Parts: sequence; C-alpha cells; structure tokens
Amino acid sequence: MRVLPRGLRARSAGGFALLALLLSTVLSVATYQLARWYLLDQRQTLANRQAQLHAQVVSGELSGQNVLSDEQILDALASTKGRAVIDVDGTWYSAVVDLNESRIPAELLDATRAGVAQRQRIRVNQVPYFVVGVPLPEVSTSYFEFVPATEYERTLRTLALVLASVASLTTAVGAAAGWTLSRRVLQPLTAVTDTARAMSGGELQRRLDVGDDPDLLPMAESFNSMADSLEARIAREQRFTADVSHELRTPLTAMGSAISLAQRSSTPDRTAFAIDVLADQLEHLRQLTLELLELSRIDASADDAGRELVDVTSLAAQSLTTLGLDHSVLVNAAIPVLHEVNPLRFERALANLLENAQRYGDGATRVSCTHVDGALRVTVDDRGPGVDPEERTSIFGRFHRGSASPAPGVPKGTGLGLSLVDEYVRMEGGRVWVEDGDVGARFVIEVPSRS
Repeated sequence: MRVLPRGLRARSAGGFALLALLLSTVLSVATYQLARWYLLDQRQTLANRQAQLHAQVVSGELSGQNVLSDEQILDALASTKGRAVIDVDGTWYSAVVDLNESRIPAELLDATRAGVAQRQRIRVNQVPYFVVGVPLPEVSTSYFEFVPATEYERTLRTLALVLASVASLTTAVGAAAGWTLSRRVLQPLTAVTDTARAMSGGELQRRLDVGDDPDLLPMAESFNSMADSLEARIAREQRFTADVSHELRTPLTAMGSAISLAQRSSTPDRTAFAIDVLADQLEHLRQLTLELLELSRIDASADDAGRELVDVTSLAAQSLTTLGLDHSVLVNAAIPVLHEVNPLRFERALANLLENAQRYGDGATRVSCTHVDGALRVTVDDRGPGVDPEERTSIFGRFHRGSASPAPGVPKGTGLGLSLVDEYVRMEGGRVWVEDGDVGARFVIEVPSRS
C-alpha cells in the first residue's frame, strides 16, 4: 500500500503541511506550557493570599476567648465564606461536609502542624482543589482551606482546544499554500515537458525559455545545450548517412560495370582489366568499411581510458616502419618525448597523417615530436601544394577530400582519414590543425599535459 502522496505537487503540499504542523505544534506546546505555568502561579498565589486572609479572620475571631464553644468555632469558619477546615486541640471542624480532615494529604497536615505553611493540589470527587494549610500558633489551631481550581482547569482546556484548532488550521493553510506555490515552482517542468514533446515531434529548433530567473537559468542553459548537441548530432548523422550512401554508390557502380565488362569480354586482357577494377574497388570498400566502423565506435563511446606514459617519438618511428617510409624524416629520433596518451589511438592518428601526406602531399618531409609549454606537439610536413585557407577547417570533416588530387598511382582515399585524426586527438583532450609549412602543408597535433 502506498502511504506517501504521489506526484511532486502532492509531495510539495504534504511537505508544506508537515512543516506547518511541526511549527504550529511546537509553538502551541510552548504557548500552552507558558500559559499553564503562568496561570498556575497566579492561581496558587491567589489561593495562598485567600487562605492567609481567611486564616487571619479565623484567628481574630478565636483569639481572646478562654473557652471556645463549637458554635463559636463554626461561626468563625462561616465568617470566611470559604471551604475551611480547622483543627482545634485535636478536634476537627469543617465548613463543608464533603471537605473534611480526611481529604487533607498527610504530608500537608504534618507540615502545617509543624508550623510551616504549605499548599497542594488534590481532587475530591473529580473536582480539583488547592489545599492550603496555615498554622495559627497564637490560638493553637491549624487552618486548612480548599480553594476550587475548576476555573483554572477549564481555562487550560479552552486554551488547549484553541491551540489545537489553530494548529489544524495552520496545517490546512500550509497544505493549501504548498499546493498553490508548487504550481508556480513546477511550471519549469511543464515547460521542459512541452519543449521535449515538441522536439520529439520533429521541432528540433525549439528551446526552453525561463526568462531572467537566476535560479532556473542554469537548468535552461543545460537543457538548451543538450538540445543543441542533439540537433547537431541528428544533423550530423543525417549528413553522414547521405555521405555514406554517396561514397558507397561510386565503388558499387564501378564494380557493377567491371562485372558487366567481364561477362561480355571475349579477350583475356579485358577480363584481367575488369578483375583489377573489382580488386581496387573491393579494397576501397574494405578500407571504407573499416573506417566507418571505427567512426561508429568513436561515436558510440567517449572512451578516455587506456592512457599511459609513452615515448611519442618511438610511436612515430613505428608508424613510419609500418607504412614503409624513410626514418630520416623523423627529427631527433633518438631523443625520447614522453607524454601520457593512448598509444594505439595516437599511433593511428600519426599513421593517418603520414598516409595523407603520402597521398596528397608527395610524401612527408619532416616529422617532429616536442613539448611546448608542457603540451605535446607533433608536426607532419609534406612537400605538396598546401591547403587553401578556406579549407583548413572543412578538411577535417567526414568525406571531405579538399581540392588536392592524389599523387599518380596512389589510390583515392575514403575522405575519412583526417576526420579520424580529429576524433582521435579530441578523445585525447587535444586539437589538430593545418598551417603553412616550409614547403607544403604542416599538420599539427597538440595534446595538453594532464598533470
């Protein structure tokens, strides 16, 4: 069974009600205790004064008499118009039949006979009284008076009822205030819901607007930032899908033409040519598939693990060896350059830059690994025509090959190499750019230190 209210608004109202109940209860209890203490003190003081006054009257009536008759004693009690009981030489006299010596507590009786005035609260037939004992040594008498406390208890009951009613009303008002205020507080959630629903319906340009509320601006900025990223990602995926379709269409068309040529061919030369075309396009498709899978893996996971302190110069030398390139282009090959990177990922980035230089820049002329202000900087220079300033950002986009043509005899690239470099370096927390080199283009990778 669910005990707590359901929904944020109901919980908010419940929270306000509990807070109001707690505060009103604390205030009511404190008020009741203070009022009870004050009323009790006032009533006891009044009872003492009344008993003392009546005791003095009785003492005056009885003083000067050598022998006291019962009538004289009862007349003296009647003159007080109170509920008095007196002990005269061991004989008890009472003004009211129900209020006699048997109702006096033993400790109060002993204290009064010992000459100490005392008071005590008791109940007689469910009626509250203050019993005040006053010693009268001048007439050898102990005077006791029963002062009713009914008004005192009735006042306390009325006060408790009023305070309980106020606490209940305060709790109800707190719940109503919580219910009303929660509507205003939860309005941003309604706006978020409406905006999210609109975006899921295709309105990707919708954004959350909370005005200039300083408390809601961080939430709105975070939501809008997420929406911008989502819109950009969807647009990127759509563009990527279109680019993949276009890139796959070219080799598939060439392969279809080669198969058709082979089927119609009646000479070995034409058949061999068709098979060469098929082999080239199949290799192109294989490379394209591998790079698309790598991009998909990168998009699916922002993995930043696997970093270790490695010699980047050694990684560059290994990439040159793998590609069968001359190691003489590596500057200061014997000097280690240590930096914390993912070795496999960084080697792939270097290999892609070297392949790009081989394909479009007539080969790498200089590879340098150094530290600049604590950041790792790797440069790859080529001897090609360079990169136009207008294309220095776009060439890192997917399937963008720029205006440069591959060297003769070098197969056409997939258009994903530099995009992979950009993704690899971004995952390392760095950046890559292209600038003018001594002869051709210079590609620069910079990865800041993590210390």
